[in-house]
Amino acid sequence: MFTSSQDLLYIVLSLSILWFTVFLCWLLYQAARVLRNANNIIENLTQKLELISEAVEFIRKKIESMSSHVGVVGKLASGVVEKFVMSRLSDRLEDRLKEKEQKKTKAKKNS
Repeated sequence: MFTSSQDLLYIVLSLSILWFTVFLCWLLYQAARVLRNANNIIENLTQKLELISEAVEFIRKKIESMSSHVGVVGKLASGVVEKFVMSRLSDRLEDRLKEKEQKKTKAKKNS
C-alpha cells in the first residue's frame, strides 16, 4: 500500500487539507448564520423604531390639537369666572351702597 514515506506524506496532507476545508466550510456557515441573525435583529429594531416614531408623532398631534382646544376652553372658563366674580363684586358694591343710603336716611330722620 505505502511504497515510500512520500506516499504517507501525501495521504496525511490530503487528510489535513480535507479537514481544513471542512473547518472552513463550517466557519463560513456559522458566519452566515450570525450575519442572518444580525440582519433579523436590525430589521426588528427598525420596525420597532418606526412604531415608536409613529406613536410619538400621534401623541404630539393629539397634544397640539388638545392644547388648541384647551386654549378655547380656558378663554371660555376665564370669561365665565370673570362674569361670576364681577357679578359678585357688583352685588357687594350695590349692598354697600344701599347700606350707606339707609344710614344716610336714618341719619336724616334722626336729625
